[in-house]
Amino acid sequence: GASSGIGKALSECFAQEGARLFLGCHPSEKKALEEWMKDLRARFGKPVKGFAVDLAADGGPERLYRMVVKAAGKLDVLVNNAGIMVYGNFHELGLERQRQLLRVNGEAYLTPMRLALADMVATGGGRVLTVSSVSAFQPSAHHAVYGATKAFVQSLSEAVNQELRGTGVMVCTLCPSYTDTPLLKAEGFPKRLRWYWISGLADPETIARKGVGAFKRGKAVYIPGLRNWLIHAVLQRIIPRRLAGAISWVVLRQTGQGG
Repeated sequence: GASSGIGKALSECFAQEGARLFLGCHPSEKKALEEWMKDLRARFGKPVKGFAVDLAADGGPERLYRMVVKAAGKLDVLVNNAGIMVYGNFHELGLERQRQLLRVNGEAYLTPMRLALADMVATGGGRVLTVSSVSAFQPSAHHAVYGATKAFVQSLSEAVNQELRGTGVMVCTLCPSYTDTPLLKAEGFPKRLRWYWISGLADPETIARKGVGAFKRGKAVYIPGLRNWLIHAVLQRIIPRRLAGAISWVVLRQTGQGG
């Protein structure tokens, strides 16, 4: 997911760290990725290669991983970042679109992580950076499947990271709040949510810079911003689960929707 948003910003941060980059995107964004790669090569003088693969297609995530390994050889860092969003009531949204979301936001994280970790453990080193979300820590009404996929990825990443103790390999998660990216400009997503009154919209470059800093320090779970950390890491442990769900129903509604 390196052609826009947090993924694009992360690729720049890793380029600044001197990394060789192997970037993925959806085929519809191939031109945008090519232009971005030219920019990165010109500024940082490091090899950058791109791969346009539909992660929702059968075998897409594994195909992308195999292509990258063939081009790169050993991977030191895998960044899982691709994602899509659908907004609305679960029972009203199209079934196939929500299945597609499961494939991209769930399977497309699980598959390359499983493949990369096997290779990393065998060679005794490496890290995975999973771009999750604060939506992983409580129900996300009005985009329920999106939140559910983030909860899946978060739980998977934390559990696997525990399994990797003593191997020299880590899985780290970056969990931003709502960030000003194309994900929030998808068809049907509101221009404003009530939640923005509390958290605002984060800048993807800031999220990426802070995220890479936490990743370098070896933080297993990183929530950017003190306010977001207090709300999602502390408050969610105190308030009843039912209340958390009710709050999400209110604050994740479109501004002006139903009063």
